[in-house]
Amino acid sequence: MKTTKRFEYKYVISYADYFKIKDLIAGMLEHDQHGDEVDYPVNSIYLDDIVYTGASDKAFGHEVHQKYRIRFYERLDQMKLELKQKIGDVSTKFSTPINQEIYEGIMTQNLDVFQKYIDDKLIRRYMVDMLKNNLEPKVTINYKREAYKDSTDNLRVTFDHSLFGDWFHEDDFKSSIQLLSSNKLIMEVKYEFYLPENVKIILDKIKPEQVAYSKYFLGYISLGI
Repeated sequence: MKTTKRFEYKYVISYADYFKIKDLIAGMLEHDQHGDEVDYPVNSIYLDDIVYTGASDKAFGHEVHQKYRIRFYERLDQMKLELKQKIGDVSTKFSTPINQEIYEGIMTQNLDVFQKYIDDKLIRRYMVDMLKNNLEPKVTINYKREAYKDSTDNLRVTFDHSLFGDWFHEDDFKSSIQLLSSNKLIMEVKYEFYLPENVKIILDKIKPEQVAYSKYFLGYISLGI
């Protein structure tokens, strides 16, 4: 299980503002590129209870909240189970790779499968929360991510666009409901120790307004849950 703890800030910005700062960010940081494209696909399956606590905690302004998801990029055979916890602007992400057997076990709530991988702390924790809260796959979120990072991996700046959400369908992970207007995208700024002054100067050029809601919450609202 991998654990990552960071300060995390999310902004909805216009494409006009994106073009104002994109080259400055790209010139200062390393392009975190997967393949030949500028951006790469991010696909998430959110696992939640019957009242959608993972989304509604954020919706109702709770300072402490958490959510489970299965995430993959280009390849279905490289899925991860993730638990994301947030207290204010501090985010802690727990992540572990999963194979097809674990994925199917999550889909069917198969305790025999979980028992085989009980030594993995995150799988064990998910099993307990699943039994306690009847967690099931609920919503899929898909988008394209353009990512930049510094050489020490302290800082990440990402631009997420083409956001779509939908109800979970086991045979089709792609979503069809647009979550943001076509002239908007989401910028995220994440750092572990400090935010460099030159990044603050770049952000000040557009003075972005921070938002508290997650992409999952956008799907929650757009699907009328």
